[in-house]
Amino acid sequence: MLSSLLALSVVAPQNAQSGLSVLVTGATGRTGQVLYNYLKVDHRVGGVRALVHGSGSGSPEERMKAKQALNCSACDSTEGIFYGDVTVPSSLTAAFAGIDTVAIAVASGSGSNSTMQKEIEFNGVENQAKLLVSGASDVSTKQVVLCSAMGTGSPQPPHPGLKDIMFWKLNAEAFLGASGIPSAVVKPCGIEGSYGRGGKKLLVGHDDELPHYEMISHEDLAAVMLEAIASRASGLRFDLCVGDGKPTTDLAELLEDARYPWDQSK
Repeated sequence: MLSSLLALSVVAPQNAQSGLSVLVTGATGRTGQVLYNYLKVDHRVGGVRALVHGSGSGSPEERMKAKQALNCSACDSTEGIFYGDVTVPSSLTAAFAGIDTVAIAVASGSGSNSTMQKEIEFNGVENQAKLLVSGASDVSTKQVVLCSAMGTGSPQPPHPGLKDIMFWKLNAEAFLGASGIPSAVVKPCGIEGSYGRGGKKLLVGHDDELPHYEMISHEDLAAVMLEAIASRASGLRFDLCVGDGKPTTDLAELLEDARYPWDQSK
């Protein structure tokens, strides 16, 4: 009996009946860990899991990384902490079992080679989307929230080393838009702002036309992604940056403003 209960604790999202079940991939990254911790304390969310880059049940080094970023104890599946590689679908099965939503905060660095950039930025998103809806009788109950980047629509990215990364991010955005899976794609203009959460006016737009006053913070980016998850936003793809003016306090309104005019409810 005890072994059966332990098995259920691994497969079923924590508190799944009390709200959404969300998996954050790239959870030990600078945005991923903030989003994970925001989700853990949001009353609209039931179970939260984290996917940490690794294999099996995690090496001692991988578990220590998870402990430092996610404040876990055992840092294993009993606490919703899983280890896997988004380029290897078989390593993700346990993490995705029973999940409603995947928040993708995985990204390749500019120092990675072109093959790995494609595997992470494009194939990795495809792998995660496929696992999310695998066996689902109603795809409309699922959701993908992807952190991409502003500038994917430009043939000349701001830094030459980003060209392939931006190309594959754009392909991932297109894939989600055509997949039929409810999705929200958040495209920050840069994520090095150090002002914290809620201290700036946030700007939303499309087609890489937002002015670059200042880069957004990881905290504000995570807060916008959280709102997209909790509100079940779908059919949404927008640029996100920081502007001059009073700090933005209503993120639900911000997401409404992020829609194309013909798709807004106002």
